[in-house]
Amino acid sequence: MKAAGFDLDGTLIDSTDAIVESFLHTFRTLGRTPPSRADIVATISVTLEDQFCLLAPVDTTQAAAIYREHYLRTSRATTFLLPGVVESLDRLRLAGLRMGVATSKKRSSAEPLLDHLDIARFFEACIGPEDVTHPKPHPEPVQTLMRRMALHDPTDLVFIGDTRFDAESAAAAGVPFIGVTTGYATRAELEACGARTIVDSMVEVVNCVLTGCILTS
Repeated sequence: MKAAGFDLDGTLIDSTDAIVESFLHTFRTLGRTPPSRADIVATISVTLEDQFCLLAPVDTTQAAAIYREHYLRTSRATTFLLPGVVESLDRLRLAGLRMGVATSKKRSSAEPLLDHLDIARFFEACIGPEDVTHPKPHPEPVQTLMRRMALHDPTDLVFIGDTRFDAESAAAAGVPFIGVTTGYATRAELEACGARTIVDSMVEVVNCVLTGCILTS
């Protein structure tokens, strides 16, 4: 295995408060009754436009523009690295693994957070929905990450994520997958979509990667 790819929200970072607040701001700006926090959280991991489609009948272009302006302005204050991320990424780098990110968050939102949290230095590629025609759970985001990193064999990459969208994207691309329970899906939900290797922390992710203990079937 030559490289590790990561989802962002719920895998490397906790951005729940920033996301929820940006949705509440958007609905209030539009003069609409905001959905509940639970309903918003349940949509995290699909693209922003798809989240609005799931939450309420609004003009998704207008709503997304309001959301992104607010999110870019406020998200740094309420977004944090999940436990053990820096140490784990450093262990992988020292072991010689290359790393990249494939997220459903636009790069214009993702990359400033990677910089702010001082982990952009670990990644040689960041793939967002603007880089693909079909976002997760389609295989294209993972395949695009592989192409950007010049990886030719699916087994050269392991993909790490916290939702079924990550698991299904990796599986469709033929890439080994490690599910983490630090984000927006439970262990049972990850198991239900076919994930075989599921761990509870980034430290455990690194141990699986470095020892080759990743179940694929």
